[in-house]
Amino acid sequence: MSRVRYLRCACTLVELLVVIAIIGVLVALLLPAVQAAREAARRMSCTNKLRQIGLAVHNFENSYGYLPPGIVNNPPANSPDLAEYTRGSSYAQHSFLSVMLPYIEQANLLVSAGGGYNFHLNWDEGTNQVASAVRLPLYECPSVPSKHIVSPNPVSGQSNFFPATSDYWPISRANNNVAVWSALGLAFPGPNADGVNGCLTANARTRPAEITDGLSNTLLAGESGARHEGWSAGKKYGDSNQGTSWGVRGAWAQGTNNIVCAGTVGPVGPGSSPTKVSTAAHVPTAVSINAWNQGELYAFHPSVCIVVFGDASTRPLKASIAFATLQKLAARADGNSVDPD
Repeated sequence: MSRVRYLRCACTLVELLVVIAIIGVLVALLLPAVQAAREAARRMSCTNKLRQIGLAVHNFENSYGYLPPGIVNNPPANSPDLAEYTRGSSYAQHSFLSVMLPYIEQANLLVSAGGGYNFHLNWDEGTNQVASAVRLPLYECPSVPSKHIVSPNPVSGQSNFFPATSDYWPISRANNNVAVWSALGLAFPGPNADGVNGCLTANARTRPAEITDGLSNTLLAGESGARHEGWSAGKKYGDSNQGTSWGVRGAWAQGTNNIVCAGTVGPVGPGSSPTKVSTAAHVPTAVSINAWNQGELYAFHPSVCIVVFGDASTRPLKASIAFATLQKLAARADGNSVDPD
């Protein structure tokens, strides 16, 4: 018989620890690259979603000859442009994201969800509750860490209603304080406040001819993520269940969700409760984006916020964008040339 010899391999404890250390170093080097690749994919997805929303607005305009109102919540009496939202002697509250449903291939929500969606009722009344509780992936940024359902619901009498949220909102205007524009060295877009309005204004529809700065120079919509919660400078400071004074914010159908680009008074601490720019004294420290998610541009992407312009083109705005540049982009008729910021 032939003998088969077996060779035994062994390693010392020191050698094993060295191998483990090398593997740990390789993992540590690889992990940031994997995370960066994932965020790049999320950012691309976010950009595509905003582009689809921009194209939906153009499809609406092709059908009606005007852009939809950004929000409907408190229009002046006898507003003929908003007759489809009448609710008795007043007007029902809705977001333009509700109006866009047929143009993002979600028309079924208008007719099938618990009796359909009725624009003559508030977004959270009657059968509208069923439709507005449906999550719509197109309205959700994949980088937002929060769940996209308001639960628990802080509004009295709505404990069984859990509205779905959005991270994208219409940019309805720039800062509307004359003193702020003067402090920036810019003429206020007068003679009335219409000049600071954006493409999708509050309680009014807009014809493209009114956007005299040009569709490619005027913001249409952008990110203000996780609005049903309070976030500032990358840290959450408030939950959706803070009480009735907080209400239901962030619901995609709600008629009080818009972006006004007023700016945030800096410096903004993570998790603080900031304030908006309202006087000339606030201008030197004003922060343009990613400071506060309540009514301002706010994204969960590193150092940028994705926006879509009136021509449906998309781009990331840098967190360092100048406050004056943001005002020029948000106002549709300020007459100023846009800085290459």
